[in-house]
Amino acid sequence: MPPSHPARPRRAATRAEQIAALHHEHAARLEQRVARRAHTDRETIEDACSFAWLQLLTHPAVELDPPLAAALGWLTQTATREVWRLAAARARERPLDHAAIEREQRRRGQLAPAADRVAAQHGRLALVAAIPEHPRRFLLRLALGYSYREIAAAERVSHATTNRRITRAKRHLRDLDAAGYEPRVDDRLVAAA
Repeated sequence: MPPSHPARPRRAATRAEQIAALHHEHAARLEQRVARRAHTDRETIEDACSFAWLQLLTHPAVELDPPLAAALGWLTQTATREVWRLAAARARERPLDHAAIEREQRRRGQLAPAADRVAAQHGRLALVAAIPEHPRRFLLRLALGYSYREIAAAERVSHATTNRRITRAKRHLRDLDAAGYEPRVDDRLVAAA
């Protein structure tokens, strides 16, 4: 006996509906994947994952049909990059706390250098002051005895990026020194402060 009502064909889900279903099923999994790749606070991970889900709406080239490996891989990569971008932006906004550096130096048992040694290195300090602030922070942390791994964690960048930035900053110092750079009066004041 035929059914009294013919079966309605199922309409295809829209892309937004597919993404909503994926989000419902895989949001927690995405956060776990991003947390394993980018070690940071929970709030930043959640913000980055939300950003990735929103970006998925505007990227129709990302395939949503099973298997979902491509979509989850794209979401993970996008969210991880957003974590790094957010962390770098927050690090740039955070001023270098000289009191914290001094506390860390005392904690590590590093003694203040003698006055004659400071006077001898005054010219070198002026060269450091001539380097832009961002690479200078990497060099200052290195000078305070931080390891490359600790600098990478403090600046929220990868170990390779830390290595590259310190190498470039050292090269910049060598170039200034080789060129016989003489700091301006305001550079000396910055270095002495």
